[in-house]
Amino acid sequence: MMTQQIIVGENFEKDCLAVFENLLQGYRKAKESTVWESNMDSLVEKLTQLPTDPFPTELMKIFDYHYLVESEDINAIIEKALILRERMEHTKRHVTIKERYFSFFFVPPNTHLKRLEVYNNEGELCYLQVGKIRIKLKALFQWIIPDAAQVKLQDVISFRQKTTYLKSLEIYYYSPFVDLSSTIPQDYYNFFCDYYGKIQFLKYFKSSGKVDAFPNLQQGKPRTHEAILKLSRAQQVLWVYFLFRLLGLKLRVDVGNSTLARFLCVVNGIDMNTYKNSYFYTLIEKAPYIKKDKNLLVDLEVIRLHFQERNLPIGDIEKVIIEIVTR
Repeated sequence: MMTQQIIVGENFEKDCLAVFENLLQGYRKAKESTVWESNMDSLVEKLTQLPTDPFPTELMKIFDYHYLVESEDINAIIEKALILRERMEHTKRHVTIKERYFSFFFVPPNTHLKRLEVYNNEGELCYLQVGKIRIKLKALFQWIIPDAAQVKLQDVISFRQKTTYLKSLEIYYYSPFVDLSSTIPQDYYNFFCDYYGKIQFLKYFKSSGKVDAFPNLQQGKPRTHEAILKLSRAQQVLWVYFLFRLLGLKLRVDVGNSTLARFLCVVNGIDMNTYKNSYFYTLIEKAPYIKKDKNLLVDLEVIRLHFQERNLPIGDIEKVIIEIVTR
């Protein structure tokens, strides 16, 4: 779960990236472990499972259009989500089950179904199970004959059930973040962070290095993305280096040089297959000391201001600045 905080666009993108990185780390650990199943496609499906019930499905449609296409602020999208909730509140889904059991004196109560009916939220009968009780006459006569101890009551009666599927009953997967009773904006913020982080991971996983899998990088770019593109290549390397540090991922310890290089290729719309030949990869191998002290201080100050304007911690950046200045 995301922590409570001020809901702003910059925080949203950072938290979505955190979801993306958690999924990526989980996938990598699973690949290295023999405990997990060998079917990686199934594992990815479990990691990125998205809700299927009507309300979150409509929320995802709102996000797809208003954020990915129109680049609207996340607060405006949350307002639209709350309006949608009010409109859909009366459509809560209820599955109705009606049960009846046999109640003969020789039948234990609530053990054998006489009739089971399952109705969907629209009141349509979807599933019908009818039970029948039968008496075995030969066994009955043997049971009532004196000294016929070898025949027991349960040998006298038998139960059979006939099942009829009248209509497919939809089984929905519900969101752990929101439902039609959720009215807190932070819940919707968490939901959209989870959703966006998952779809980014799915695109990354399925892309096989193809930037075409990330169309939102070519059109409808969020403001923060535009700010990153205005940075020089060296400044972008420092940006991603310190950003991943904020996520608890140290370069060459928790995350490799190639991951950061590919990430910057995606941000810049460059074919990820060429990441090893990119200037990013060359600089990342030396990060954060990618230039001579004087020039490096200039770039570090740019990144420090960039983080500061977005209310991101700057402690790691200032440590490197102080280290250089005090040499």
